[in-house]
Amino acid sequence: MPPRKRPAPPLEEPPPSSKPAPDAKPSEPTKSAPDSETPTISATVLAKLPNMERQVYTLIFEAGSKGMWLLDVRKKLNISPNIATKVVRTLVTHHLLKEVSDVRHRSRKIFMATDFQPSDEITGGTWYHDGKLDTDAVSAVRRRCQAQVEKLGAATVQMIHNGILRDDPKAGYTIDKIRDIVRTMVLDKVLEEVKSTGEGEFAAVRSGTMCYRLAGAAQGGMMEGIPCGVCPRIDECSPDGVISPSTCVYYKKWLQMDF
Repeated sequence: MPPRKRPAPPLEEPPPSSKPAPDAKPSEPTKSAPDSETPTISATVLAKLPNMERQVYTLIFEAGSKGMWLLDVRKKLNISPNIATKVVRTLVTHHLLKEVSDVRHRSRKIFMATDFQPSDEITGGTWYHDGKLDTDAVSAVRRRCQAQVEKLGAATVQMIHNGILRDDPKAGYTIDKIRDIVRTMVLDKVLEEVKSTGEGEFAAVRSGTMCYRLAGAAQGGMMEGIPCGVCPRIDECSPDGVISPSTCVYYKKWLQMDF
């Protein structure tokens, strides 16, 4: 006789805590939070605005953090200066628009939706405060950059940036800001941009990489101070050749005179 099968055990009911409530709705998929960094125009606000104010507000809102010059508003909507000024001022009064200063064009009236903050392109970024250059902050970081170059002899922007953060982790300068400062120091002839040879003072910088050193530094003798000292084609250079001192733009720049 075959063995008898055991009856299946009774199904266990889920504990009360796991039972859905009688009127519970099915769970909805989780929605990601809207991007708070990208403001969207309010349909409610638009509905309350007269036609011309709605057009101007929409146009300026779409310009985002760059804002819009009042003259451009007039041209795009083909309206007179008086109407444009009146409409924009009304929107400013209602706190929908604001006037911002553009460090590049002091005389221009730039307007922006109050939902946005001006871009660095308009404010000047870290080195500007209330539309004015923060000369103290610029001088401080220039001193830090110069100190790193003096310490290293020759350094790339990345090396300068790393050195500043190593000395002061709370400095908070981005590499782009350091690059901007270094460029101004080159224009002011405090630093000079040179190509590394990978030797001597450039030992820490890969050969062929553009880097910076103190301007006018006579390290390594006179020949290293002029472009010829680091030129990879100096052996091909001759007075009557295709490559010659009379046609070398770097040599002319170093002499600061024309042949």
